[in-house]
Amino acid sequence: MAKDTVAKKVYQQAPRIARRVGAYVDISAAGDATLWTITGGPIFVHYLFGHVTTVIGAGLCVPRIQFTPTGGGEQTPLCAAAASIAADAVNTVYVWSGAVAGALAPTAVVGRADATETAWATLGPGILLTAGLICLTNTVDAGSGVIDWYLYYTPCSDAVTVS
Repeated sequence: MAKDTVAKKVYQQAPRIARRVGAYVDISAAGDATLWTITGGPIFVHYLFGHVTTVIGAGLCVPRIQFTPTGGGEQTPLCAAAASIAADAVNTVYVWSGAVAGALAPTAVVGRADATETAWATLGPGILLTAGLICLTNTVDAGSGVIDWYLYYTPCSDAVTVS
């Protein structure tokens, strides 16, 4: 699909928000936690953020958001690994700027992302993802904590679902 066709499809669709409540009750280094599964076609991700609802444990927790396409392909980081989020308080917000090289940035209560990269100036910051899995990975066990994750996206076709 040509770039202008994808952009036109994005404009024809209404943006949506997918919420993943309590993605990690026990944030561990055991593997990936799937936040969302994208099926039926590509989506344009405008923003992605996490909201701490239970204090993060004292372990050196270093999360990152990654994407694995359906039907084969390598897992690809959507952001750099965050600095340790150990002991982050309730209402801390982790904001993804839309830049693949950027890390999840924790902020106190109010989250704001100023993207350093843009995908097609008319669409603003974000990234185009095909069908696949958006996962949270972690390198070191935090022991406890709860983060609710939010994905603000626009489907590129009527067949797209994000669950």
